[in-house]
Amino acid sequence: MALVRRKRLYNVALLIETTRSYGRNILRGVADYARLHGPWLFHLPTEIHHALPPIEEWNGDGIIVQPHQDKAFIDALQKTGKPVISLSGPPGNGKFPTVLADQQALVETAMGHLRERGFTRFAYCGYPGEVVWPPTGRLFSELVTSKGFTCEVYQAAYDASERTLRLTQLGKWLQELPKPIALLCGSDGRAREVLDACRVANVAVPDEIAVLGVNDDELICELANPPLSSVIHNTRRIGYEAAQLLDHIFSGQKESGDILVPPLGVKSRQSTDLLSIEDREIAQAVRYIRENACHGIRVQDVLDTLALSRRAFEMRFREAIGRPPHEEIRRVQLERVKELLLNSDYKLEKIAEMTGFSTAQYLAGLFHRVTNMTPGAWRRTARAGGKV
Repeated sequence: MALVRRKRLYNVALLIETTRSYGRNILRGVADYARLHGPWLFHLPTEIHHALPPIEEWNGDGIIVQPHQDKAFIDALQKTGKPVISLSGPPGNGKFPTVLADQQALVETAMGHLRERGFTRFAYCGYPGEVVWPPTGRLFSELVTSKGFTCEVYQAAYDASERTLRLTQLGKWLQELPKPIALLCGSDGRAREVLDACRVANVAVPDEIAVLGVNDDELICELANPPLSSVIHNTRRIGYEAAQLLDHIFSGQKESGDILVPPLGVKSRQSTDLLSIEDREIAQAVRYIRENACHGIRVQDVLDTLALSRRAFEMRFREAIGRPPHEEIRRVQLERVKELLLNSDYKLEKIAEMTGFSTAQYLAGLFHRVTNMTPGAWRRTARAGGKV
């Protein structure tokens, strides 16, 4: 009788910061991959100090790590001779294969969210040193400029021991910004500090400044005042891709290059819940659409609330929003459809009824044309943390 060859049980060190949801969700993604293609053993230190675990604690097969810009730590990782997957940038540095959040897709997602609310003034608040990585501020500023707008940037020196002074300086900058304005922050933590500075400086959020964070650390965002809107990193997918890349190296496959994972979207909360459209009649129309799109309204229903001709309405709407009103109605409906697909187990017939579509068949056809996926496939992929 032929002997069954047992699969190698790899032992992987996970040197990942876990005090925030970003790192914890990466670990979930690694676990997702190991359940399907393992089993693996894991070494997970209780504290990460940018140092390798002592050899008596771990002498395994590979490492998934966030080395950041610590040169001594990077040198130590290289000297191990073990395969290393890096989860911090910049990409393409040649040190290790990397799996990273796609920063260009991140700023495009943020810009789309803010433009949907009609903003034409933009700002970015990050930390000092955001030159090499992450380049969020630079990319956002370049994107804003390419669209014909301007972007104010704040990256003053950061002194953790002088919070009061820090908030005062930040508040002064916020007071001087033209209003209303949309402000992207480099992280949820920085965004919460902006919210605190706005209170100190008596700047209203979101009426004067709409604030958008990055990472959607749910607890941090919900505890903010007001609750913080945030770009949702697909961190679970980052972890899965990192584990898969490491497994390919274990099996002798050639590295395919760095992997960039786009965000899932934006979780909208009160800090950006504002329509900044100077054309009051169009602002009224957009608000009506967002409140009633899922009741099956048509463009004529919107027009009936205004004292405008259809031609003038459609021209002014497109100028303010960047798309015609019928597309905005469909967009709002489909966003609600996606929310229901992700967060409920309703069948498509029920979702069609709840979102103003005449039949499930019509909804399925429209959904496929827009997303290139069936509603069922979109639900499965989104719940698994995949790209949708």
